[in-house]
Amino acid sequence: MRSCLLRAAVLVAVLGTPGCLVVSLNPAYDDDSIGFEPRLVGAWQDVEDDCSMQIESGEWKSYRIRYVHPIETGTVTAYLTAVGDTRYLDVMPAAGVDRGSFVVPVHVVLRVVLNGDRLELTPLSYDWFAARLHAGGLAGASLEAAFDQKQNALIVSPAAKLRGWLRRQPESSPAFGASAVFQRK
Repeated sequence: MRSCLLRAAVLVAVLGTPGCLVVSLNPAYDDDSIGFEPRLVGAWQDVEDDCSMQIESGEWKSYRIRYVHPIETGTVTAYLTAVGDTRYLDVMPAAGVDRGSFVVPVHVVLRVVLNGDRLELTPLSYDWFAARLHAGGLAGASLEAAFDQKQNALIVSPAAKLRGWLRRQPESSPAFGASAVFQRK
């Protein structure tokens, strides 16, 4: 399961991986909350999962992330946002690529902890979301979600509701999955 969570954390473009992603139709950022942390830029390696990524500055306070994983490689776009004292990367398919009218870009939300040359990315927990969706939904969580056709957990709440929900999550919340830890190369 760790490998599945790691892929969810790093590769939002894994459209072929059924049933292990928590994605959102709406971003976790708004125009006023987008930030940029230059220390994220660089080459990063997760030795445990044989995964690496190159983070570059993108357009309009974005990051361009090129990842290499044993299963696949690709490029995504990310925006850094703060919700309270916690920072998140909102990762989505690479910006500027027209994928046609029937493809909707989704967002993966990753909690970010950057400490020197150590980068920890923590995705939302698929197991936590799936258990609640199987039990009838997230009404008590003030968040709306459903399973998509591939059994990914799809958050459909507007950005403001998603940000409010994130704000109420403690650091130890079971709504977050296993972290992927990267070291600067």
